[in-house]
Amino acid sequence: MSRTDRNRFIDGVFGDAGLVSACDLAVFDSTVERLRADFMTKLPEQLRAYFDNRLVHLLRDNVAAGCGKWTNNACESINHVLKSTVQWRPSKIPELVTTLRSLVTSQYVDADRALIGRGDFVLRPQFARHRLTLEDWRNMSAAQKQKARDNCFRLPVRSSQVTSTDGTFSVHCASNSGRKPHQRKRPAAERTTTTPKKRR
Repeated sequence: MSRTDRNRFIDGVFGDAGLVSACDLAVFDSTVERLRADFMTKLPEQLRAYFDNRLVHLLRDNVAAGCGKWTNNACESINHVLKSTVQWRPSKIPELVTTLRSLVTSQYVDADRALIGRGDFVLRPQFARHRLTLEDWRNMSAAQKQKARDNCFRLPVRSSQVTSTDGTFSVHCASNSGRKPHQRKRPAAERTTTTPKKRR
């Protein structure tokens, strides 16, 4: 593909007005439609398939979770933290588990500090309503503190309901609905066998 098309694609996905900068799902979906109408047909088939089948779904999940600007740099950053902690040396499983647990615990402590306005991290403006004073935090029970953490940091739960076309009936939808146990392919393409019942 030409350099111009490549730059347009990169800017359309990762630029200041690209997919990763979408503030909500409505903006994200409209940006995807605009990209598809503008220049997606000029992209190679492999890249277009990767965009449609994988990239757009991952980025949409990030926007739904409020982490639209999440990039691979965050993964590389925590990978560097892990390697620095073990000083780039192989570890036995029990030691590695202990190290990982201490790192996760320190992240929870940083989150608690952000809730009370202390430490290296601060809450985003849209989460500022969850801010607590140090005095309030000290007077809270363990259950109250956990509730405050959940209210601020728990990701939104996706809707798992399916509603009938007339809107009068809703049921919970399982991720494997319409499939038999251990079935991996889509239901229409899966060959199934039924074991005959034994005669008595």
